[in-house]
Amino acid sequence: MTGRIVTLTAVKGGINRLRTKGGADPATLFDLVNGYVDQAGVPRSRPGSKTRVNLPTGATKGMCAYDGKLIVFSHVPQDIPASTPVTECEVLKHPSTPDLPLKEIHFAGPFLGFLYVVAEFINGDVYHYWLQRGTTWEAGKVYLPGALVIPADPNGIAYQLDSGTEVFPVWVRNVARAIGDVVVPTIDNGYKYTVTDAFGPSPRSGAIEPTWPTSPGATVFEDSDVANPTPVPAEQPGQTLPPDVADRYQFARPAGSSSQEAS
Repeated sequence: MTGRIVTLTAVKGGINRLRTKGGADPATLFDLVNGYVDQAGVPRSRPGSKTRVNLPTGATKGMCAYDGKLIVFSHVPQDIPASTPVTECEVLKHPSTPDLPLKEIHFAGPFLGFLYVVAEFINGDVYHYWLQRGTTWEAGKVYLPGALVIPADPNGIAYQLDSGTEVFPVWVRNVARAIGDVVVPTIDNGYKYTVTDAFGPSPRSGAIEPTWPTSPGATVFEDSDVANPTPVPAEQPGQTLPPDVADRYQFARPAGSSSQEAS
């Protein structure tokens, strides 16, 4: 049995699932599938998605829609065809075997502002990835270690900054310092620091880590309380005071006199 066709030009009553006599009400909806109602109250058909997309060349796994793009996954970078700028390839590396290909993508979707992916590799290992996206690269901007950037001309790959300071010793309190020594902060900031000057007979690092400047050529001073290897002899009873030095009572002593303390 075919029902009576009613053309909807405006929806004033919203969704109404009541079975009323006389048939459907032209001002209400019983159900709305693959459509929406605009601000004027006019029902609109929801646009469909593309059914054919040119994927990047090479082996990719899975697909999801995210941030207005179609995302596919691979264990190696893929070329993005110029005819499909809405398609990007996210590279997922196995933690211990980077060249291991992907077998399957079990889940991919947005989570807390970024793409969350559950990927299985051909050896059966399953890993979870939270793909934080970087900002667009800018010339002359200082980036700290761990920063994520994407090229000004996107190629589907995000790049994470590696400071390269791992080969230098990390700052440690109370260790000997010599001119030319190189250290890096306990919290990597992308800079290494070279000792350019040292003072005292036995210069050492301080007890508290200094505040490290983050501009090329800046200088940081490090103070340390270190015992003098040649202690000054204590003043002995009967030792004369210079003419211009006052005793504890602030009375000047004439040259050649001495001061003693009864005990």
